[in-house]
Amino acid sequence: MKTAPNATSPPPAGRTPGEQARAADRTITVLFCCDPGYYQHLAVALVSLLLNNASNFLDVHLISSRRDSALESKLTGSLGGHDNFRLRVHYWNNDQRLYTSHHITMETYTRLFAATILDDAIDKILYLDSDLIVVDDLMSLWRTDIRDYVLAAVPDPFGLWRRETLGMPREGPYVNAGVLLLNLARWRSEDLTRRLADFIAREGDNLVFHDQDAINAILHAATKVLPYRWNLQARMLRPRRLTSLADHAAIQRAAQSPAIIHYTSARKPWLFVAATPGKQLYRHYLRLTAWRTARPIGRSWSRLPEYLANHALDLLGSDYTWERVLRSTTVGRIIDRSARLLATGRAH
Repeated sequence: MKTAPNATSPPPAGRTPGEQARAADRTITVLFCCDPGYYQHLAVALVSLLLNNASNFLDVHLISSRRDSALESKLTGSLGGHDNFRLRVHYWNNDQRLYTSHHITMETYTRLFAATILDDAIDKILYLDSDLIVVDDLMSLWRTDIRDYVLAAVPDPFGLWRRETLGMPREGPYVNAGVLLLNLARWRSEDLTRRLADFIAREGDNLVFHDQDAINAILHAATKVLPYRWNLQARMLRPRRLTSLADHAAIQRAAQSPAIIHYTSARKPWLFVAATPGKQLYRHYLRLTAWRTARPIGRSWSRLPEYLANHALDLLGSDYTWERVLRSTTVGRIIDRSARLLATGRAH
């Protein structure tokens, strides 16, 4: 059942650059899916998208699980200086019985239902995660021919180890689901929402990357592979970290000229302790939003040792965080236990 969107767009003012872009058939239809708790990061993604696609018109759809008028006003207020977009908000509650956990919510799966939520007239859309920034024009990505595919996406070398478990070809790509160019016409005609939901309901406990695993397992044969620059994971910006990755040269080239930088993993750029390549770019675009005064989450003197440890690990070329060291190594567990005992002793 489709919901009536809440349309938000700048007021008309003659023939603006945005209107010129629409007239020149330079419209890109974009989809984001997140709840209001993530609107700060969505605002960053949207501002970066609009600024770096000034010659295009962005027809943006947002699917959200609930309405928060205050945060929505703050979000749209962040976009007030731009005329090259239209934002439509769709409110939708997922009542499917799919696998959830302490960090996987029903909102995680929303993108899989886009074909049933959005109007049938939309037959192609560019899905973007909200934890990314756009740093180049996306028109050539949008014009990628996917008539013979269900979707186009960028390989994720950090997920290659999932192929065997998911029954995928041993030498085939495993893609990241944070940037998806979707052929919604085929998605609907092949009933892919139901097929993916059935797979997740059946295999939920065995999925590590959840809907991304499902997309790869079910759709790998109908996926067009895109160059890395269209979804460059921030951790790929560190050249010395590429030695163990499958496509070293291609990733290095993409790192010289990325179009989208995606903050995957737990190293989010809004966290004080995170050592994240490209963190300052996030802060740059954040200052252009209504959240410009937002402090990094967890910033305090008590977190300084963890901050320093994470940055030391980053300089050493490690993908580990200090928290992961404490949880997954013998030495780390000894240090963690000793610190807890010391803290308990001081409390008494």
